[in-house]
Amino acid sequence: MTCFVVKKMYKIAICDDEKIMCEYLQKKVSEILTQWEILFSITCYTDALDLLNTPLCYDLMLLDIQMPHLDGIALAQKIRAQSEKCELIFITILKEYVLYAFEVEALDYIYKPIEQKRLENALKRAIKHYQKENKGILIQNKNCYQTIKLEEIYYCEVMNRKLYLHLQHEVIEYYGKLQEIQKQLDKRFLKCHRSYIVNMDYIKKYESPIITMQNGEKVPVSRLQQKEFIEKMLYYIKGREI
Repeated sequence: MTCFVVKKMYKIAICDDEKIMCEYLQKKVSEILTQWEILFSITCYTDALDLLNTPLCYDLMLLDIQMPHLDGIALAQKIRAQSEKCELIFITILKEYVLYAFEVEALDYIYKPIEQKRLENALKRAIKHYQKENKGILIQNKNCYQTIKLEEIYYCEVMNRKLYLHLQHEVIEYYGKLQEIQKQLDKRFLKCHRSYIVNMDYIKKYESPIITMQNGEKVPVSRLQQKEFIEKMLYYIKGREI
């Protein structure tokens, strides 16, 4: 079994009605991502309507707010209506719109003039988000190889020398050991029983000693691991909300 991270090409859009600012942001973002050895492409727009008329197949958008024809907040609302996964970063001189950024689930709200460290941190968070989504495992079942993204796994179960990966609407089975797959998983996953590992992103509720997953399936928590499970789950949720 092999753990890997897919090498992704990040598609980025910059929208600012000032051409000089577009070019400046393109230069700074390019420098940062090149230093990190990240594959990327950047498209600049000086009119929000031009951006809105594209297929909107971007991973990340850096948006000004004060623009003619359509301001950045209204643009972000229209983008969100079509794409929930695209990360949004506002870059503006306007401080009074920061609360609106939460409504469209913006990743960050950066004031001009731009601080290098603040821009780096915002880009780092965006990259980590997509790397988390693309991390996966490669499994072999007889002569068949299959890649499973970690984000697709609700929980893992072992029974009679077989591993069962429970996805939202499917169960994939193959021969293996729970401790082997545990090494391939990230901090989202927590062992709650000698036979189960759960993805904490998909826990709907916990009523001792049973976890209910978001797809309605039940997973037991062993008596010896209940205290540790609760502590780690609360710690993970707290960290996820920051």
